Amino acid sequence: MQSNYNRLSIAVRLALSVGIASSAAVVQAQDANGKDASSAQTQGPQAQSGAEQANKSNAKTLTAVSVTGSLIRRVDAETANPVVTLDRTAIQNNGSPTFGNLLQSLPAVAGNATNTQNNSNGGGVASPTLEGGDGAARVSLRGLGTERTLVLVDGQRLANPDLNMIPQNMIERVDVLPQGASTVYGSDAIGGVVNFILRKDYTGAELSVNNGISSHGDGQRHGAQFTVGASGEQGNIVGGVDYNKQDPVVATRRGFSAHQLYLYSSGVQVSGSHSIPTGRMQLPPGSTANAAFPNCLDSSGVANVTLASGSGSSLGDYRCFNGASDVYNYNAYNYIQTQSERTNVFVLGNYKFSDYVTFFTDAFYNRTNSSGQDAPAPTSVSDGWSVAANNPINPFGVTFADPNSGGNYMSTRLTGLGTRLHTYTTDNQQINSGLRGNFGQGSTWIWDASFDYGRSKRIQTDYNEVNVPAFQAAIDAGANIFDQSNPAVSDLLRKGVDAPQYTMLNTMRQFQANASGELWDLPAGAMQLSTGALYRKNSMNYNVTSDAILNPATGTCTVLQEACGSPASGSINVSEVYAETLIPVLSEHPGVYALNVDLGLRTSHYSTTGTTTNGKFALEYRPIADLLVRGTVSQVFRAPNLDELYDGRTISNPTIVDPCVNLSAAELAGHGNACQYVVPNTNHNLSGQITAYYSGAAAAGATLKPEKGKSYDFGFVYSPSWLEGASTSVDLWRITLSNMLTTIQAQTVLNECFANDSSPYCGFINRYNSASSLAGGINYVNTPVVNLGNLSTSGVDFTANYAIPHFDVAGVDPGNFKTSLSTSYVSTFNNDATPGSPGAETINYAGSYTQQFGNITRWRGTLQVNWNLGNWSAQWQSRYIHSAKNLTAYADTGAPVVTHMGAVTYHSIQGGYEWAKYHTRFDLGIDNLSDKVPPLVYQNGLNYNVDTATYDTMGRYFWARVTVKF
Repeated sequence: MQSNYNRLSIAVRLALSVGIASSAAVVQAQDANGKDASSAQTQGPQAQSGAEQANKSNAKTLTAVSVTGSLIRRVDAETANPVVTLDRTAIQNNGSPTFGNLLQSLPAVAGNATNTQNNSNGGGVASPTLEGGDGAARVSLRGLGTERTLVLVDGQRLANPDLNMIPQNMIERVDVLPQGASTVYGSDAIGGVVNFILRKDYTGAELSVNNGISSHGDGQRHGAQFTVGASGEQGNIVGGVDYNKQDPVVATRRGFSAHQLYLYSSGVQVSGSHSIPTGRMQLPPGSTANAAFPNCLDSSGVANVTLASGSGSSLGDYRCFNGASDVYNYNAYNYIQTQSERTNVFVLGNYKFSDYVTFFTDAFYNRTNSSGQDAPAPTSVSDGWSVAANNPINPFGVTFADPNSGGNYMSTRLTGLGTRLHTYTTDNQQINSGLRGNFGQGSTWIWDASFDYGRSKRIQTDYNEVNVPAFQAAIDAGANIFDQSNPAVSDLLRKGVDAPQYTMLNTMRQFQANASGELWDLPAGAMQLSTGALYRKNSMNYNVTSDAILNPATGTCTVLQEACGSPASGSINVSEVYAETLIPVLSEHPGVYALNVDLGLRTSHYSTTGTTTNGKFALEYRPIADLLVRGTVSQVFRAPNLDELYDGRTISNPTIVDPCVNLSAAELAGHGNACQYVVPNTNHNLSGQITAYYSGAAAAGATLKPEKGKSYDFGFVYSPSWLEGASTSVDLWRITLSNMLTTIQAQTVLNECFANDSSPYCGFINRYNSASSLAGGINYVNTPVVNLGNLSTSGVDFTANYAIPHFDVAGVDPGNFKTSLSTSYVSTFNNDATPGSPGAETINYAGSYTQQFGNITRWRGTLQVNWNLGNWSAQWQSRYIHSAKNLTAYADTGAPVVTHMGAVTYHSIQGGYEWAKYHTRFDLGIDNLSDKVPPLVYQNGLNYNVDTATYDTMGRYFWARVTVKF
């Protein structure tokens, strides 16, 4: 099996040159029995790439390691996979007790992601695909979305890909591969994978306690971790408990989010909601009440009034409603950092039955209690309640009811009933257990067989939602809604609120078997093969309490429309077979120090979408020992997930322009499916809001296909022997995707069907029939998940690492220094939303921010310096996010406009001291040292005026940690 190209010697030389710097592709080494033989821990910069790790003292046993992004066990420290690794020290140097903030700072992360700090404003959140304050954090590699980034633990999928549920003290390191990897891991690995590698050989016990608070005196977090482990000749076991808690912060605690800002054609204005506690009543022309307010008339002669003082029992208690100044600041109640409390328990172990068979198990449990908060409920007669003209509480003598039913409009805000609180209790369980071993004495072949089970259950309760029938009963019983701030009135109205509940249960069961080893010797080395098969079943069950079940015919439920949802359930079965081979072609020839070819193939059969086969070709070429030139071309795919297939209906109210209105009979000819029942020359829906139902494909009678595409990566890694401790890498990457799974917009449905009367989208339009007074008007439009559009993105990654050789200054030892630079540049991010449509165009979103794709800024990077001297250590990190164009529209005219988002640089520092005598370490740190404020994005930023998935919202943050080892 010997070859002139000695991979082990290269790995050891790289370890000597780079020292203890972090790197890619460092994994737990294993001997032939599968027992952990090496734990290549490092102490260096937070994120580096290339091949910079091999443990010198364990070089003799480093015979093969598992590499993220490959099925092949490798000796090489450098491979074709551009993996970025966060080692144990990088995790500890970060002050956050959860992984969300740590991973979202990597340059390859972009676009929309779920940030645990501020995913509040649930607003009912009746869909299982949405969360508002559930404490989760998810990552989006290459800006392709969280659903196209696969999260793994030791190469195994999670039932719930929430980064924050994974205990930090359970993890040895995190490998991030920002490259398509469908042939290795199957569906979803389009933008790349995040692989958490477990601590398997820990011996001893340690207790760590942490605390932190912002310079604003809020957002406090604290927690503790306890880890214990033991090892013996037959095996080892590691267990631990992790607890962390963070306090909520309301949006008004930061100037940029204290009020909702809107960009009008005349400039930026502070705005809010017109649903205000003193109410807004519209009095029709001809009524006695209307005549009492001659200065409050709008252009149609309707008087708009609100309560000025008193109980509202007489007309003299009211004044004119001023649309410019009578606005309600709902931001005063939204959480910009959600409240959360997490408890984690884990156990990892293995036991060697014989020299050929070892039992292993990895298990953890997480419970997260979290909450988001919104302002007290706004409500109007359009929600289904009314105030009769003859009701004693009504001083106006007109009926307030749904205007579509002939009533007069009225709205209010129920401040006396308290805020709407959305609480979440999430339980996550994951266990991976099985056997592994080898095929006999002297064999290079190893095998494993495992069962992986995951279960995630989330219970959401929305407090203080309006129960319309009960609310109506309270009004009819004498609750004076015009004076609802009166405590006595509030007590009566409180009988009209409800707490609907939504329960989401996801389960995963997977059986997997693998084998790998050497096939035969070639002149350049041994040809290797890894192969395997798996069966997986994913199930979803989503339940909604009866008061919140949506009635599609009416677009309502018992509680307010915002909280209406639909039960949903479904399952997906997948069977897969896969193989990968590494072929050493040449070694130590002139101009070819080494040349390897890596081939992979995976066939997947889904019960929902059929069979797909995807391949990979990778090349590793060393013209000289110090330089690796690498390239990978792989096919990628993503099967529709359970939400996209089976999600139930929820309501949205988009603004549309109906292409069928005001057309003559001749013009309507040929558009029968698009304009069914439309009466010539009518304008029921010329422009305005309509009812649209979001759902998975099944609820709308649609079918889905997998997303398919290709991932390309070409680059080099240079570790010069003439400059000890240095390495650099450059990678050019490109990902293409077709048949994108996306939620179709109501306007697209209408336009596509009007342009093509046989379009499958025509079935999504529901119009009032000829018996209705609104014949031909839009009743509702289904807007499910569909396959629509193409997406491609490309760019360049660059890293440079240098462990500076030791030096003295005037005989004084200044300590040891290491530096690390990691950057990513996005050249293109092209989306064709409606291919084949009239006027369709491809838009390059690189360098821009949109609500659809999030922040795709062109440049991101981190620069880091690490120092240590004796028992002291320190770290400085600078994180850069380039400027971007905010693609938005004026709030008043709807005309598109581009605004500027400035570049932001965050600095953080950390210092530590090891008190060796007492086995104690102290760490102090400051994040966002310069207290940078995020750039404003106005109405594109939802309720915070900023992009909360990209920028820090807490400001300068202080943290401390004490760790004691026993």
